[in-house]
Amino acid sequence: MKKKLLIFDLDGTLYELEGGSYNNSLLKKTVLANAKKYLINKLEIEESEAQKKLDSIINNYDENISLGFEKKFNLDRYDYFNVVWNISANNIVKSDYDLHELLNPLTSNYNFALVSDAADIWINNVLEELKIKDLFVNNIFSGEGNRRKGFGNAFKNIITNLNIKPENCISIGDQEYSDIIPAQELGMKTIFVHPTKKSEKADVNIKSIKELPQVI
Repeated sequence: MKKKLLIFDLDGTLYELEGGSYNNSLLKKTVLANAKKYLINKLEIEESEAQKKLDSIINNYDENISLGFEKKFNLDRYDYFNVVWNISANNIVKSDYDLHELLNPLTSNYNFALVSDAADIWINNVLEELKIKDLFVNNIFSGEGNRRKGFGNAFKNIITNLNIKPENCISIGDQEYSDIIPAQELGMKTIFVHPTKKSEKADVNIKSIKELPQVI
């Protein structure tokens, strides 16, 4: 790749999550509600039992619910993703400006990649809602497989797949532990995006993705 690479996180970066983080967002509440319904239907159990099993999975697997379901209940992770994460982005993704108009000029000097631990179907729903899907064609890395930011191997997977040196990459995200630190450990530059917080580790801090063209 001759151009440098901008590696974007999705939720909380390309759009702001209400509540300031995934943990406080409507998105997480919807995922958990869908996950409980999924257990009820697949295991044919009552709601109370499904909630207990879901709580146990979260306690042991944190946000990697799909892996917990797969290992504990032999439920296919890809089916889980396609059902549980098939969420309309309309009520969750809010943007008060034209993101395509903002980002498209940057493609003259940069290639784009997107990395998220979310499912393909949710990533697709968000990119379509924001009308920027064309900017990430063939360079979308989801969390459906065994390479995730939460596992610490997502960024290495990107540079291997796209055959690019880390020093030619910039990671842009709203989570220091998953978007900033692991990228820097590989030698990437980093930009932290958050409306109220700052990262002491990131190379650059911005309050919104709207500020990106001003700092690169």
